[in-house]
Amino acid sequence: MKLFRPLYILLLVVILVPAAGGLWLWQYISRMAEPVLLPLNDEYHELSAIPEQHLGIRLTEISFRGWDGNTVPAVIAEKDEEDSSRQRSVLSELANKQTDKLQHIDYALVCVDWDHGIRSALPLAEYLTAAGIRCVLWEPRAKDNARAFCTHGLKECRDVPLLVDALAAACGKERPLIIAVGQGYGAGLLLHATANDDRIRGIVAIDAFASLRESLSRTMPENLLSRVKLALMDLKINRTVGFECFDVAPVESASNIHRDTPALVINLQQDNPICTINDALSIFRQLPSDCKEVWALPTPQDAPGATTRTEECTVGQGDNERSYTFELHLVADENTAFTSIIYWLHDQFLTAIDKPRVTTPARPILTADSQL
Repeated sequence: MKLFRPLYILLLVVILVPAAGGLWLWQYISRMAEPVLLPLNDEYHELSAIPEQHLGIRLTEISFRGWDGNTVPAVIAEKDEEDSSRQRSVLSELANKQTDKLQHIDYALVCVDWDHGIRSALPLAEYLTAAGIRCVLWEPRAKDNARAFCTHGLKECRDVPLLVDALAAACGKERPLIIAVGQGYGAGLLLHATANDDRIRGIVAIDAFASLRESLSRTMPENLLSRVKLALMDLKINRTVGFECFDVAPVESASNIHRDTPALVINLQQDNPICTINDALSIFRQLPSDCKEVWALPTPQDAPGATTRTEECTVGQGDNERSYTFELHLVADENTAFTSIIYWLHDQFLTAIDKPRVTTPARPILTADSQL
């Protein structure tokens, strides 16, 4: 029996070591997946969903019933008497610029983060309200507002048509003029929403990722285990929330947005692997809009004072790989970008939607008896 004891020990080692390794790997993948499933905003930790006041903005609370029947907190944000520093920077730029047509925009849907959606969107709303645009901010209902896990706009966007219904009822118009302005997570959500509701007449997508799968793969070091880690992360996400990274692709939603919907795609976070300039270009390429532009910040390689840059983007892999060349408009910095957005809304967006809407011709029904 003594001879068999080392064999028992060896057998236990052979069984337990892979099991322990597998358990460690699963825990490691779970930790990696946590920022994807729970992108919490620590800046507003333990604060209420709606602030009592915000400098430069007057908040009016509203609510609507979401797609799952629960009440969704929301606010209408308008310019207050006292200006914030962001509003002053916009107002100084607008002093010599005519922006009277902006009053025709009834509402701008503004979304930035999954957690603390109203508070995180207020800085962006400051820029827009300075130009007299009335903004609507709402909670994607993350964390304490009922949703335990994030789907990166895949499910959260279902609330948007119901919010549009509530706004139409509030202003007494059957089809109020509504635009969407999103940044980061909010840009992806609003690309999904705009593709599914043609009452949203224009979209500004800032720092949107093209595909959650591609963004996650860029955050992982390239090695032999990277594909295994990505597959396991997909499994973890699917088991937890019921979707896969492949399912979250704002670039696919962009291709379904109506061609009469003006679109502006902007990349400001050039060093962020989650939302690269290639993401912006991929989304821009898929947009069928007759009025669309893509913007970015200048790089050290750009000539001083340059206003445009030619950029090449590679799409696909292997035999399906294709290269495309784009002309980007360059904005000097973030503050300039937001002021330029207001100019674009006034000069390009409102001019574009004044044109007659283009309808997609119906496809003929072909049968065996059809005359060709």
